[in-house]
Amino acid sequence: MEIREIRTEDNAAIERVIRECLIEFGGNREGLAWADPGLSDLYHEYNAREGEKPYHNRAYWVVLDGGRIIGGCGIAPYAGSTEVCELQKMYLYGEARGTGIAGRLLRIALDFAKKHYQRCYLETLSSMHAANRFYRKNGFVELDGPLEGSEHFACDAWYIKDLNDDSPKKEKRSWRAEKLGSMGSSIFSEAAGWREEAERSGKDIINLGIGAPDEAPSAAIRGKLSEAVLRESAYKYPGTRGTAEFRGRCSDWMRHRFGAEIDPNTEILPLLGSQDGLAHLAQAICNPGDLAILPNPGYPIYAGSLAIAGVTPWLLPLREENDFLPDLDAVPDEVWEQAVFILLNFPGNPIAALTDYPFLEKLVTLAKKWNVLIVHDLAYSEMGFDGYRPLSIFEIPGALDTAVELHSFSKSFNMAGCRIGFMAGNAEAVGALRELKGHIDFGAFEPIQETAVFALEQAMAAPDGDRGVAPIYERRRDVFVEALAEEGWQVRKPGATMFVWARLPEKLLMDDSWSSKAFSRELMLSEGIGSIPGCAFGSEGEGYVRFSLVRDEAALREAARRIGRFVRGMVSINTSGSVGQSG
Repeated sequence: MEIREIRTEDNAAIERVIRECLIEFGGNREGLAWADPGLSDLYHEYNAREGEKPYHNRAYWVVLDGGRIIGGCGIAPYAGSTEVCELQKMYLYGEARGTGIAGRLLRIALDFAKKHYQRCYLETLSSMHAANRFYRKNGFVELDGPLEGSEHFACDAWYIKDLNDDSPKKEKRSWRAEKLGSMGSSIFSEAAGWREEAERSGKDIINLGIGAPDEAPSAAIRGKLSEAVLRESAYKYPGTRGTAEFRGRCSDWMRHRFGAEIDPNTEILPLLGSQDGLAHLAQAICNPGDLAILPNPGYPIYAGSLAIAGVTPWLLPLREENDFLPDLDAVPDEVWEQAVFILLNFPGNPIAALTDYPFLEKLVTLAKKWNVLIVHDLAYSEMGFDGYRPLSIFEIPGALDTAVELHSFSKSFNMAGCRIGFMAGNAEAVGALRELKGHIDFGAFEPIQETAVFALEQAMAAPDGDRGVAPIYERRRDVFVEALAEEGWQVRKPGATMFVWARLPEKLLMDDSWSSKAFSRELMLSEGIGSIPGCAFGSEGEGYVRFSLVRDEAALREAARRIGRFVRGMVSINTSGSVGQSG
């Protein structure tokens, strides 16, 4: 993000930001003020009118992200005063939240104000508590009433800041690491904000955004957990290594499910959910400055874990024309040479790309050639549809020399809240993560390990043809995709997982003012349907939106009906010549 003074050509974009009034701290969509039509010609208002000298005591700055204006603020004389200036409200779109851009914008405005004025005044709505906290934190003081000459209403909160106070002050230190801004998209928190806004407006919410199972574990699994937590001896530190019983049963299940021989003593590590392993693995096996190959789009923790570890990502595109499988031949030799690991996810989140034996065989061959570790995220191993059973990397001979694989009980057994999973594979990589986690946590609660053992034993004892949770999501997929088709939106039918990765309707894609983020936002605000825009998963996700199959079939049919109504309405608006939403 960058900040610059406005230019003539910025007028319309600035006016739109102000009218929508998406103040960083939570303004409503309808706008808080600025109902009058006199916002145009901002450049000349803040810089120079035709034939006149520039106004040296006023300025307006805008925040740009990729060339797009997403906010701004200005300084101008207050009520004609030559001593007091007014800091106009800061207008920032939601993607700026948490980036520190508000603080940078404020510093630029105040540095300008100090050159021309003695005091700086601002006003903000009293209901904007977060905005008030921000301004107080930056030295503004609330007043009891308006300044002389004010025409504003008493419902506003009033602030003033002395600009000529030169007493030495320690510069405010940030207690937020800059690398947190590189951990992943802020869109998930923004989507939560859209949902809250829709709820306040009375919308009935069907949230298909979050990828969390809505079903509980089986009654037998719940009973086993209840029994285990009542045992008095269960409350000691469990240890990072995990119980021998847990590791042994994971090894048994890998043999039962994939025909893979995994040593339970050196090649299996329990995890506090598979995301625990994904978040920490790069720190365990890489040094700062190393390189790793990641899928684009991909689950956000993939890139986030590299940001924390100081590892550079090389993004491998997943595109529809290639059935969302990566083109391994397109990876340059110099990238293979530098890479410590390549992370892939089949079937994946957000895309349920299906792989086959020849692809995995080629991947193992390349990994061995270049001495690259394969990290295979197989969280959705038990969610294959239409007769497809997801493959383990360890079905390929020799893969143990160059691969690790992560498994999850959250998706396979609806045990999301239990936070239990495991990593299997190459003993050196497993040992490195075990060593790191030994400094971080004390392992998974033993009653949860016992319950996970019980779940694996149930799965191995199930009759032939039993597919666990897969049939539930397969039926939901059929209902949702077919209902969308009836509404006029044909989307790709996933062959696995709990996600539908839908390409936006072509008529919307033809309009540059529409984005995946704008689609998800307006769908929630208009119809109460939650989704995650594709851009949250990487640049290759733009133009797509992810729906999660985490509601029952009746709710999915209702969601499809509302989505169809929304899409028809937006297509109708766009084809009539109106501009779509861009936020």
